Amino acid sequence: MIDGLAPGVYISGLLGLIYGALAHLLWGRHWLHLPLFLIGGVLGCLIVWATGLRLFDHLPAPGGLPVPEATIVAWLLLAGIAAIRRA
Repeated sequence: MIDGLAPGVYISGLLGLIYGALAHLLWGRHWLHLPLFLIGGVLGCLIVWATGLRLFDHLPAPGGLPVPEATIVAWLLLAGIAAIRRA
């Protein structure tokens, strides 16, 4: 099952985990919020990969994942999670 996954899924998972951990360092107040930020970061990157969103066609997309777009969407999602959690 794992052999059949596209490289973009792995890249988006790793990039999303990094973004989620960084967002938790910035906005997390308790360690119980860590899974929420990790899942949010991965979902943001996977949404871009699954939809094929490309704003900058001249930039490379390793594994089919456009990194700048994935970064923007993941951080917007993480900022929304942080705002909702604090409200």
